Amino acid sequence: MSALAYDREIIVLPRLIQQLTNVGSFMTCGLLPRSMISFLIVGSLGVVVHMAVLNAVMWLVTDNFRYANACAMLVAATFNYLLNNKATYSHTRLSGKRIIAGYAIYLAITSAGLALSLLISGEVYDRIGMPMASALCGIVVGSMWNYFMSYNFVWKLLSPKSVPALSDGEVRP
Repeated sequence: MSALAYDREIIVLPRLIQQLTNVGSFMTCGLLPRSMISFLIVGSLGVVVHMAVLNAVMWLVTDNFRYANACAMLVAATFNYLLNNKATYSHTRLSGKRIIAGYAIYLAITSAGLALSLLISGEVYDRIGMPMASALCGIVVGSMWNYFMSYNFVWKLLSPKSVPALSDGEVRP
């Protein structure tokens, strides 16, 4: 695959997220911020990544749910961070050293959400014994924490060109 073809593949997902965000904004009559809709779309894709990694680790590495779930959380968090940087917060995108610093801060801030998610999913798993449903319960709990904290303490703090989030109906050039 040529570098040009690879670059085209990378930009397809952020464009799709933007289009889905437009649909979501229309469907909610503009009641939710566009950044929240985009963040939740990225998070939904992160759920797919989380479940795939959880399945793979439980199938190939260990049947210990807590270990497999922690691995899946880290991979999904990394996926979400990188895709949010490219799609949700494209107007304040981090690059160079800032993307590494942002990742470290993102993981530090969201560690509380990750810990809470791990605790809740473990407790649910102990009660029902269903890995996917248990993981999903934990994911839902951490999502709102991650949304509110990530913009304020990662992209807004580190962006060289911090700008206010888009208001409903507003389009960036």
